[in-house]
Amino acid sequence: MIFTILKVIGIILLVVLALILTALLCVLFVPVKYRAVGSFDNTDIRAKAHASWLFHLFALHIEYAQETDGYIRFAFVKKKLFDNYEALDDDDMDEATKTETEDKVSENTGDEPKIPADESEHVADEQIENESTAQTHNEQRTVTDENQHIKQQTKLTHQKTYKKPHKKQFKDKSEKIKNCIYKLKREYSDERNKAAFLHLKKELFIILKRICPRRLKLTMVYSTGSPDTTGISLGVLACFPVGYTNRWRITPDFESENPYAKGSFDIKGHVIVISILAATLRILFDKNCRRLYNRISR
Repeated sequence: MIFTILKVIGIILLVVLALILTALLCVLFVPVKYRAVGSFDNTDIRAKAHASWLFHLFALHIEYAQETDGYIRFAFVKKKLFDNYEALDDDDMDEATKTETEDKVSENTGDEPKIPADESEHVADEQIENESTAQTHNEQRTVTDENQHIKQQTKLTHQKTYKKPHKKQFKDKSEKIKNCIYKLKREYSDERNKAAFLHLKKELFIILKRICPRRLKLTMVYSTGSPDTTGISLGVLACFPVGYTNRWRITPDFESENPYAKGSFDIKGHVIVISILAATLRILFDKNCRRLYNRISR
């Protein structure tokens, strides 16, 4: 009996360890695929970006046209990333306040018609109507004042909630950034740290190479508004080998007098976590890099 229980426990532990090992291997070796496609026409930009992992079990999708929209999905569970809403401007708020005021006044006064019984009561009915009109105007002014007060309180609350950071905080952060840049320049000029910077350069180049897209297609027609600057910009673009390797199709327009640019792009690639993790560990366990970090952090 005891051996049977131990056997069941051992099988359960082995299954759990196998699941953990499988999940770890998937995280390290299954690539994260990403792709972005879009088009542009001067300032009109439309783009879609999608990233997925483990046979689309995890997915991230973002679209941009006039508004930004997107979602994140795990298996069959989807969650939106952005809540698109339109904020009311002052005119819309005034219209809403006016409508609410009219509704409140209607509730307080009522809209029942008053029919006089005979001609002898005509004067009395006019007096009653004038009193009712005056009361209605007073109630309307009261409700309007209440709405204006609520509006002012809302603005004050909004201002209190979103206070601007103090100038001293920005000054302290800028001083820290300046000190960090100064330390990096000082350590870079030191010959003792030459090996550390060379190692950092090598590993960062490997990380960038692993992250960069495998395909980068570009089709574009453009003009700067002047033939000479259009030709100069085309020569500058021709200096980058990435255009030749991905067969970019760039067509200059020397006849247009107005600057413009329109076209489309397609970016595709993947990232393997084990390669990024290996480069990071090589940086962390390098004695020259550790010594450089200790010198900068002091």
